[in-house]
Amino acid sequence: MPPGSVRCRLCLALIGMLFLASLMAGGGAVRAAIAAEAPAVMTEGIGAGVDLAPYTRLLPDPGGGMDLEAARRATGWTATPNRVLRFGYAPDMAWWARVTLTNPSARTARVVLDLGTSQQDYVDWYVTDPDGRVLLANQSGDRRPFDSRLMPYRDLALPYHLPPDASVTVYLRFDTHDGLFAMMPFRLYDYTGFFTASGRESLLLSMFHGGLAALASFNLLVFLATRQGPVGLYVLHLLAVLAGSASYRGYGFQYVWPDLPAFGNAMTAGSIILAFVTGSLFVVRYVRLHRHVSVITRRAVSLLMIAALSGLVPLAFGQYVLAVAFSLIGLLLVVVVYLLNVHLLFKGVREARFTVPAFFALIVAVALHYLELSELLPASGFRIWPLIVGSSIEVMLLAFGLADSMNQQRERRFAAERREEAARLHMAEIEREASHKARHDELTGLLNRRAAEDWLEAAVERGQPVAVLHLGLSDFGAVNEAIGHAGGDAVLRQLGRRLETTLAPGEIAARLLADEFLVLMPGTDQARAMIAADRIQRLFAVPQQVGGTDMSIACRVGIVIHPDDARTAEDLLRRAAIAMQDAARLPRRIQLYQAGRDDDHRRRIALIRDLRHAAEHGEFRLLYQPKIHVATGRLVAAEALIRWQHPTYGMISPAEFIPLAEQSGATRGVTRWVIREAVRRMRSWRLAGLDIGLSVNISALDLDDPDLVGFVGRSLEAEGIEGGRLTLEVTESAIMTDPDRSRAVLEGLRRSGVTISVDDFGTGYSSLAHLKRLPVQELKIDQSFIRDLSAASEDAVIVRSTIGMSHNLGLSVVAEGVESEEILTLLGSWGCDVAQGYAIARPMDAADFERWAGHRMAAAREQAAAADLTRVRTVPGDQAPQPG
Repeated sequence: MPPGSVRCRLCLALIGMLFLASLMAGGGAVRAAIAAEAPAVMTEGIGAGVDLAPYTRLLPDPGGGMDLEAARRATGWTATPNRVLRFGYAPDMAWWARVTLTNPSARTARVVLDLGTSQQDYVDWYVTDPDGRVLLANQSGDRRPFDSRLMPYRDLALPYHLPPDASVTVYLRFDTHDGLFAMMPFRLYDYTGFFTASGRESLLLSMFHGGLAALASFNLLVFLATRQGPVGLYVLHLLAVLAGSASYRGYGFQYVWPDLPAFGNAMTAGSIILAFVTGSLFVVRYVRLHRHVSVITRRAVSLLMIAALSGLVPLAFGQYVLAVAFSLIGLLLVVVVYLLNVHLLFKGVREARFTVPAFFALIVAVALHYLELSELLPASGFRIWPLIVGSSIEVMLLAFGLADSMNQQRERRFAAERREEAARLHMAEIEREASHKARHDELTGLLNRRAAEDWLEAAVERGQPVAVLHLGLSDFGAVNEAIGHAGGDAVLRQLGRRLETTLAPGEIAARLLADEFLVLMPGTDQARAMIAADRIQRLFAVPQQVGGTDMSIACRVGIVIHPDDARTAEDLLRRAAIAMQDAARLPRRIQLYQAGRDDDHRRRIALIRDLRHAAEHGEFRLLYQPKIHVATGRLVAAEALIRWQHPTYGMISPAEFIPLAEQSGATRGVTRWVIREAVRRMRSWRLAGLDIGLSVNISALDLDDPDLVGFVGRSLEAEGIEGGRLTLEVTESAIMTDPDRSRAVLEGLRRSGVTISVDDFGTGYSSLAHLKRLPVQELKIDQSFIRDLSAASEDAVIVRSTIGMSHNLGLSVVAEGVESEEILTLLGSWGCDVAQGYAIARPMDAADFERWAGHRMAAAREQAAAADLTRVRTVPGDQAPQPG
């Protein structure tokens, strides 16, 4: 907390103390002045009221047993020091007052002696003439019934007709007994002056009490409507202040309980306590004190409230003065709450701006009243007016604060309602945007697939003829590579706008996928659809500049007509897609749907669907094609070739399902199954005495598998097969797709000992110089160069030079597609290392391959034995024995 804030709080807390100290100092100075004996009061000019206290003498009656005669004979009369008669509380103590009135005029003076208070337990009036005869005697007070008074008035007053040129002495006996403190501005009025002053005072008190009643009634209705706790506490505080003021000024005794005189003191004391406690409790709740102070402070305030409320208990036993003492605890509670609110004011709590001045006004008013009652201040004669003014300021400021709080709540409610309304509008806008996005493509603003399907279904249900044009952009991936995805998006937006310009009223366009669009043309036949397709192609082909690059987009269009080609929206869209795919093979790139084409499409979709589960369902098969050493004819290895035995479509060629696997992302599972089965087969063959290697084909997508190297290593290790026994054949086109990536993967495989073979060499764009930088051990010449090979053919030059350069680079050469002995012999003469093809053997299943290998190996052994025997017989000087 900043030091300045602490200093400000201390200064404000000391203001009240300094103010009270100054008042007490003034009171001490006034008490030093004692009025001297004064002459008798003249009744002339008393219409405005004459203070009688300075002309009144007092006599203490300690035992309270002195009668009028004893008081007249007593010699201890002293002059009153102040402008008011003031008596504190003392048990078994009474006071006598005496004042002489003289009427020098020639007419009767009708006068009223007003004590200006209703808070005096017992008051006895005596009027005597100069000879000591008692002319009038009356006993009244707030402990006697109201009808005992000579004047039915809330204050204790004595009406008297003073004859002309007469003098009387008025004796008053005051007994506070067990009542409250009293301060009496003893005054003399004529009848007119008394009722004028009384009426003026009654008007002011009525305004005060009426204001309290009106505030209480209004806030009671507010509380009943809102059920807010602070509002209810404020109503209780107003009622307590109203009851206390009315009782203190005698209105309750006069109008409500005239036959219950003891009830007035109880009501006054109890109302004061309740006013302090309810006001404090209201402020505590109003400023939400629990949010700003510690638990200990809150408990201290609660204990003060309980202690103050304990003052209601003595009232039940008539101990009114004790109850008044407890009201001082209530005043202390008000002071404590005031100081806490000062603390909150400096913390910036808005509500404290009202509670601090409100409680300050109340504290000052109560302090002034108590200081006068306790003779620490000189009597001013204002009686309860400081209390009324202070209470008025307090309740009005609290009312303003409560109104401000309710206004703040209203503003917050309105702000919350505005936020809710804004949120509702925002949500509605979001819903509209979501609805728009749900039916429109975000990039182009065209309808999306869902909206187009709904439109087409509605048209089909109405039986409306519709032409469906399915547009596919050609090589759009190259566009993204050339100008980036942001540029590609700009191209698509421009194409979407161009497509919209071609639409006639009632026609719609939609974007299906990244590079596919749909145009729906109601009431259109084949001829008009072909014209529209041609117009769209020419419009798309107009160059558009994106990022400084002129882009011209070609598209293929598939067309179906409802109801000629299909009768459901689903069939129309599917057949339009098939026609679009078929259009890619035509020069014009426009294709009308051909009947029966969706059977092929359904087959393709079924194969893609079933391909992912073919391995786990045991549908894959491996066939093995032998590889022999050309020079010796010895079986050195085999190539594992996968086949798919589909439960519906039968045996599926790799040429059909491998591209589907690459398109659908199933290549990884297929390759791993082949490698795993190949390694297991090598182990079983080794155990059977057939120790040869196997080669397996992998694709460019397999080279993107980050775990390929690890999987191959784990598979070899699991079966105990050396890495060199496994050859992985990868096409040169796959290597050239991403040379750096391919090199990294191939080097990892090579470190596992695996042999790397370049398959289909000669069909791509690589060179032997480039292959030199790759970890390759084998080169496999594509069968397109081998199948029709002869010594005089053009392919012979390519094959011979490839074999020679490969050997110079340290690579072994495999020729595939050998279909005749002549080709095999020719390859042997050129130094080709290994060959495979139908001239040697067709692909076989494992059992047939094992039998073929057994026969081949047996024949090789017989041939080797015969060769050895021939060499023995032809050795010079070594003749075979002749039969005897």
